[in-house]
Amino acid sequence: MDVYRRNLMKGALMGSTLLTLGISPITTAAAPSGKPGRLRLLLGSGAADAEFAAGARTAFAANARRAATGHDATSATDARGAQSGLEVMKLNDGLLNEYEKVAYLLETFRDTRWIAVMDDGSAAVFTELVRNAGGGLVSLGSHASSGEALVRGSAARVSGLRHVWAAASPSHAAGGILAARLVQSQRSFSIVENFFSTQGAEERGTVNKFPPGFLAWRLEGAASGHDPAYLCCAGVSPTDGCQLLGWDTTPAWIPVNQEPGLETAASGKRRSAFENDEPHASGWVEAVGYAVVAAALGAEAGHESCSARAHVYQSGGVKRGRPDKAGRFTSFVIDI
Repeated sequence: MDVYRRNLMKGALMGSTLLTLGISPITTAAAPSGKPGRLRLLLGSGAADAEFAAGARTAFAANARRAATGHDATSATDARGAQSGLEVMKLNDGLLNEYEKVAYLLETFRDTRWIAVMDDGSAAVFTELVRNAGGGLVSLGSHASSGEALVRGSAARVSGLRHVWAAASPSHAAGGILAARLVQSQRSFSIVENFFSTQGAEERGTVNKFPPGFLAWRLEGAASGHDPAYLCCAGVSPTDGCQLLGWDTTPAWIPVNQEPGLETAASGKRRSAFENDEPHASGWVEAVGYAVVAAALGAEAGHESCSARAHVYQSGGVKRGRPDKAGRFTSFVIDI
């Protein structure tokens, strides 16, 4: 399937979350003109909560002070807010039993950027609560882990870790941050990000920035009225990468980064921006928690204008750390 058509379909489906119940999609947040409001974390997925929160706290500690002072925030109050810690709220009985509490929280705490993690069933209800509260969608992610499978006619394997995001713009992307952390553990994975708008991408420059270790290609979309799409691969060819993602393999992808090991002053800064010199998360759920919060605080270094971006990594070695846990959940970043 054509990459742009496929990504449009994915984004539309994720934006509405549960079409069968008639839930209208929430609006997308505008491109950031300043720092986000106070960050709060809402845990409602059950099994993924503890690890997601651990990664979120690590990201907050590494990025909150920079976010508070790097986006037109210069007052002492802003700096103290960054040091006060990430406020975490947990739904002990699940969203279906505590939806009135969540509705109250969303109505009460305004000027807030909410990070939420929900199981797939609760995600639809949460979407409706956010829409009723007038919230704007910054990003919506679907995250799943399962066994790997071979692709017919190819040496590539369908990744056991799969992440699909719909985000307001490339400025809100978390995929590069997540890729830089997951690749260290030698786990095969795929990450696809679809962007509703490229507004604001030019405000911070249009320099191409990719996680260390990845080769990158660009697919021009001017002929069909789209911004470019980017494909970043490690351990797999772009053709196999497209196959793994279900993308059409016939278009001509243009190489844009073919030196994954180059360590110049610029790439050194880039590596720090993705990794923040912090120990890597020991589990994939924790890595997702880190990436989502880091991106919500403005740590994502890639701001080039594009309609979609994918990272595909195929491991050729032994996995490090704990085995992957099977499971799935949905992440939200919401401005209210």
